[in-house]
Amino acid sequence: MKSFKAIIHNKNLCIVLGSQLVFQLGIWFGTIGNLQFLQIHIKSHVLQAFFLVIGGVLGVIIGPYAGRYIDSTSKLKVLQLVGLMRIASVLSMLVAIYTGSIYWMVIYSIGIGCSASFFNPTIQTILPALVKEDDLITINAININIITLSRIFGAVLAGLLLTVAPLYTLFIIALIAYVTLYFINFLLVIPNDVRLNPKKLKTNFKDIFPVIIKNHSIKVVLTLSIIPLIFISGFNLFVIEIGKGQPGSIMGILYFMEGASILIAGLFIKKIIKRYQKQVRILLFACCLMGIAQILLSLTNFYLTIFSFSVFGLAYGMFNPLLYTYAQQKVPASIHGRFFSFKTMLDRTIMQLCLVLIGFLLDQIGYRSLMVLLGICTLTLVSSIIIDFKVNPKSYTTENKNNYSDV
Repeated sequence: MKSFKAIIHNKNLCIVLGSQLVFQLGIWFGTIGNLQFLQIHIKSHVLQAFFLVIGGVLGVIIGPYAGRYIDSTSKLKVLQLVGLMRIASVLSMLVAIYTGSIYWMVIYSIGIGCSASFFNPTIQTILPALVKEDDLITINAININIITLSRIFGAVLAGLLLTVAPLYTLFIIALIAYVTLYFINFLLVIPNDVRLNPKKLKTNFKDIFPVIIKNHSIKVVLTLSIIPLIFISGFNLFVIEIGKGQPGSIMGILYFMEGASILIAGLFIKKIIKRYQKQVRILLFACCLMGIAQILLSLTNFYLTIFSFSVFGLAYGMFNPLLYTYAQQKVPASIHGRFFSFKTMLDRTIMQLCLVLIGFLLDQIGYRSLMVLLGICTLTLVSSIIIDFKVNPKSYTTENKNNYSDV
């Protein structure tokens, strides 16, 4: 799009992006609220961790069903279903606060985790229908920036509210926002929206795997997506480790620099694509920057650490919008819901496993050695893919509707 003015004039796009903003802020309000609730009612750290992850785990389990449902019914109907799930979840959390019952909080976690399994893939499926293909990279960048801003400010706002208001205030605000958004979604018009009965349309989650297997570049892109996920899964642990013995402001600075760099990258990613027109190579370049940033973090210099987090933010800000745009263009629209559900399941699983592994490695080999290890693994994987491209260049060449070269 030539300007943000054009985005504002796109009513449907504003509703979708607004839905993303409200949902992400609600996630962080809920996360902070849950932490506060668990600290009051559960003393065991193991049980606290269990209750925090149970919603995400069940969200992964229902991923295949969510993908099939998204592909076989109206996307507007899916958003309405998600809206009802969110409202019911927040109501259950209010009951949990009133009664002090941990079981009602579990219902909240399950509801929010399951709603995310439907919501995130649906957004990725809707965006290509609302904008021109040339604008898709820009919109994906804006979508990523909304998620980033929500992560930066959502937890801060929730924490500030808890200092001046009781816990239930967080969820009252979330409930009002979710109810308002539910009715606003009725104004959404999605071009060529599927309006089929899922029971009458035979869809199989396994249909996505032949598509992935046949398209070598999609396999490569999915493999590369693991690189930022590993670092992001341990992000909070890294910040805590860096903050030891440092001024309290260092942690806030690191979060801010990483988030600001993601926002900056989103501003010029479209220009990079137009100039170089080599999508997979840009993804590889971004991963190289991530690997370099990880190795630099092992030096534990104050200014170098801030610089490294900024470099990672720039790389991630380029990588993620391009990744989703590439998938939206390469994967057939008829299986977008299942593909992005699979991607969401993959992301959640990897992040949970890596979080545990990173915590273990921090205890066993220490922060500096872990950063070197992550950097070496990242650069080795990127080098392997580059060698594979040199050996089998034809496997990376597929039809591209935007006239961009894959590599």
